[in-house]
Amino acid sequence: MIFSQNKLFSKQMRVWLLSAICFALPMKASFVYVLSGLLLLVWLAEGGIAEKIKNILRSRVCLAFLAYYLVFLLAMLWTEDATTGWRMVERQKPFLLFLLYWSSAEPEYRERYISAFIAGLIVCAVLAHYNLMQLYWFPDWPRGVRVFKSIGDTAPFVDRIMYAPILALGAYFSLHRAVFSISMSSRLCAIGITSLLLSNLSFSGGRAGMVMFIVLCIALVFQRIAARRKALVICAVFLPLFFFSAYNTSGFVAERIDNAIADIRVFDKNPNTSVGQRLVYWTTSFQLFIRNPVIGVGSGDFQKEYAKIKPERWQATPDSYNPHNQFLMTAALTGLIGLMLLLFIFYSAAVSGNDARTKTVLIGFAAVCMFESYFWRSNTALTFSAILAALLVNARSESKA
Repeated sequence: MIFSQNKLFSKQMRVWLLSAICFALPMKASFVYVLSGLLLLVWLAEGGIAEKIKNILRSRVCLAFLAYYLVFLLAMLWTEDATTGWRMVERQKPFLLFLLYWSSAEPEYRERYISAFIAGLIVCAVLAHYNLMQLYWFPDWPRGVRVFKSIGDTAPFVDRIMYAPILALGAYFSLHRAVFSISMSSRLCAIGITSLLLSNLSFSGGRAGMVMFIVLCIALVFQRIAARRKALVICAVFLPLFFFSAYNTSGFVAERIDNAIADIRVFDKNPNTSVGQRLVYWTTSFQLFIRNPVIGVGSGDFQKEYAKIKPERWQATPDSYNPHNQFLMTAALTGLIGLMLLLFIFYSAAVSGNDARTKTVLIGFAAVCMFESYFWRSNTALTFSAILAALLVNARSESKA
């Protein structure tokens, strides 16, 4: 009897801690790591460690996450800059934490985890709206909770580079509930939350977040409408309307689009712009991969090797330590071995579990990882791991078969 009560208590502790982790994902990464440490203690104290490890090793998706972490550890063998290399290995912690999240999640509480994630974003969106008003309309108000990377950044805890894609993901989950909810009250609540999050997204300043939301919405249309031609027509109508309305109603969106177009136009004469630098980073990083195709340059040698091969015509641009493309970063550092393991994470997650939202999340992350190294950044990598663990929780029973 006492044993059963302890098991029940441990299970409830895991549920609440993983829910708290999902809630904290758009906030400080340190919050998530502290909660993850507590979750690990509960996981260990609960017992049955051998069986838990066995289940992890039976899971294809867990092995994919583990192998991706280990390839960065392996790449330390041929890196020259050990200090930078160990920092890169340390940045891969979220892929190890996926094993803990996946092993701790409970299938019947999957929607609670998603709800906790949305709730955390509601708090952040409210704070962001306050920051917007305080910055532009009511400067005499007390300074709100916000980051200080740039003057116009309204995100409360992390910069817009990480915040916008996480915000877009939360808006997708809420919109999904609005589309698929049965009761009118649930649908209206979901619509209200989606509106709040999209309002925040419109002035967040993160272009990748807007791209991610568009991709997620396209996937949602195909989820909802079985007739492919009808879904294509809706997307063909929706996308131009979305861009037109966003451009004409949000000064933030219009400014980012105008700046991107201007940067592309002057690239030949001035590559040292926001978009221009990315084009330089992508081209040079791809060349770095081509020169080291199998095992890469090593976990810590990206910036040093990048500087060696950067073309003379682009010397005015910075020597990047981040190519702003996750696939190019992985390929340059760990070669085809690491790139194939990264792709295997996407493949194994896509074919595991039974929640249709899993593939949509994977498509969204794959899209934005073309424009930024989002698995190199703490909050987005943690979000990828925790949300996938919540969505793939039913795959645990399949791994035991």
